[in-house]
Amino acid sequence: MFASSPFAELLSHASHWLHGYALALVMLAVGAVLERRWPADLLQSRAAMRFNVVYAALYLALAEAMRPLMAVASVAIVNALGGGCVVLASRGWGALASIVIVLMTFDLLEYAFHRLQHAWPVLWKLHSLHHSAAEFNITVTFRHHWFEVLIKGCLLYPVVGVLFKVEPWIVGVTTIIFMFGNYFAHMNLRVDLGRFTMWINNPQYHRLHHSNRSEHFDHNFTQLLPLWDHLFGTLWVPAKHEWPATGLDDGAQPRSLLGALSWPLRSHADRVLGQPRAAHRFAAQQADDRGSHDEHA
Repeated sequence: MFASSPFAELLSHASHWLHGYALALVMLAVGAVLERRWPADLLQSRAAMRFNVVYAALYLALAEAMRPLMAVASVAIVNALGGGCVVLASRGWGALASIVIVLMTFDLLEYAFHRLQHAWPVLWKLHSLHHSAAEFNITVTFRHHWFEVLIKGCLLYPVVGVLFKVEPWIVGVTTIIFMFGNYFAHMNLRVDLGRFTMWINNPQYHRLHHSNRSEHFDHNFTQLLPLWDHLFGTLWVPAKHEWPATGLDDGAQPRSLLGALSWPLRSHADRVLGQPRAAHRFAAQQADDRGSHDEHA
């Protein structure tokens, strides 16, 4: 009786959140030590880092709260579409191949969704919170809008369940790989991977995606493998000393935790400034064209 009570469920979610946040704090601490030893930027704001850490707690709590809804939606979608079209092996070398297949499928889906986040204004309003960080470091890892968790959990990740019938532990392994890759890519770390720089997403490669310089806009979308940027024409190969400043081109940032949680509901003026970067360039070009026309008139 007690095990199925609302209080027991609340305790279970609280336990999951505490374990997740404890792991996040450990990863952030390890990353901070490495960033201090080999920083790309010196003297970053500690206040901004504290803000990101506190926001991460809220973000993870909201993600945990939405987990039951995402589970129900995922099961419903997979069942409705006759999930598990391809059965993947879970033993021996076949299991390794399954991990690679699931990993690449997840990564391709993340790449496609990431491009949509920059192309569709409604998704950019959410995603621009992540890009609003003017200082690039490991604490930015969880600086995403909480509603993105729901979108991905209900619409993006079930695609894997529709495509493949796979053992949960294989999905768990790929999740761990993505987790470490995500932390690594957001680090304020000046590291030279040599010929492996274009093999995996890394601090310099992903920093270019967060750059506030127009030539870097809409490049390096991948979450794990630069392969997708290469195949779909969004690759920017970083020069050896290319470590640009980051943030939105209008400099907008949330002023409080409430501002971060309600980021897409900013004033009309802010929403215009926060439109996708490609739209910024188009609007600027249109303005230039009108100016030239007026001069000739």
